[in-house]
Amino acid sequence: MQRVLSHWQPRIERAEAALAETFRMQNKQPAVVVVDANYWTFGDLPDEIPEDYYSDPAAALRCQLAKIERHFENIPNDDYVPFLHPWFGTGVLASAFGVKVIYNPKTDPAVDLATITQPEEIDSLPVPVPGESGAMAEVTRAIDYFKAHADLPVGFTDCQGPMATALQIIGYNNYCYWMQDDPARIHQLMQKVTDALIAWVKFQKARTGQPLTGCNYPLSIKMPEGSGGVWLADDDSVIMGADLYREFVKPYNEQLLAAFGGGCIHYCGNSTQNIENYANTQGVTAINNFTLDNIEAAAKIRRALRDKSIVYMACDFTPADRRLEDYYRELVKAMDGPEGLILASYIAPAIALEKGKYDAANRDRTALARRVSELAGKHC
Repeated sequence: MQRVLSHWQPRIERAEAALAETFRMQNKQPAVVVVDANYWTFGDLPDEIPEDYYSDPAAALRCQLAKIERHFENIPNDDYVPFLHPWFGTGVLASAFGVKVIYNPKTDPAVDLATITQPEEIDSLPVPVPGESGAMAEVTRAIDYFKAHADLPVGFTDCQGPMATALQIIGYNNYCYWMQDDPARIHQLMQKVTDALIAWVKFQKARTGQPLTGCNYPLSIKMPEGSGGVWLADDDSVIMGADLYREFVKPYNEQLLAAFGGGCIHYCGNSTQNIENYANTQGVTAINNFTLDNIEAAAKIRRALRDKSIVYMACDFTPADRRLEDYYRELVKAMDGPEGLILASYIAPAIALEKGKYDAANRDRTALARRVSELAGKHC
């Protein structure tokens, strides 16, 4: 068994204490997390991605452990807490409902197009068997291998929320039309997905030996005990009006959060139309937002969340080099104080954020991570 915890325990305990203070809204400076130990392969240079990352749990474990060790050796002062992630893309739950997952070489698994064409087909969707249906079996195999060969906690796999999974199952067009034409079946679909997601996360937590209300790492940021045991990806909220979101999405997110004592919601982009929905979602203790360098929108939701004592995780894949210093200076200023604020930069050597879009890049992972750590410390 490979041991990481004992070697880095003092550092891990310091980071956990800083994050716990942030969730109490008592921190005097923002918590900073440099995510260069990513478990996904998006944004990695091809030479850094093992050919068998998604076919051999041993390869995935070696890759993740190497990134974790490199992080601790090169980034001395951030608030990253290590864990292992059985990652198989964003379509694991959808695959359990029969959606095909595509495995292209050296890139994250992705879902194929939805094949459902009629709302009546929702009635006969299969009920997933946790740990067995679709790509769940691969996740289970990876969990068991990680548990047997390393001493780090093992998190649950990517947690696309009820709306994201429903869209994968029936497609965007159908979802949008059927909200108007057959709302009862959309609610039926959302309930089926929510029930399956709760059962799936419970299965993984039991398999990994983790508590229902803990061991929660939304996009690699450790949430302290007492802040909830689940996170969900809700990226499509950015295209959903507030009234429709309130009717068709919010109640199901609340069911998921309630099952695990609360937790975090993630989305990418600008969803300011849903600020009130997010701020008033029962059980939400944090929002993880990839701002895409829209600092004005980030500031709006940050202030609304702070008024409710909800933590805001201001996140992005690392901006282009020429933008780096201005980005951190502008972001920290716009956040208007440190309490309940986490700054997270996701190191992706093959891409660079450029005002809402990603350009191709070829940067050194370690040098970039060090530079981000330096700038975040400087401006915080």
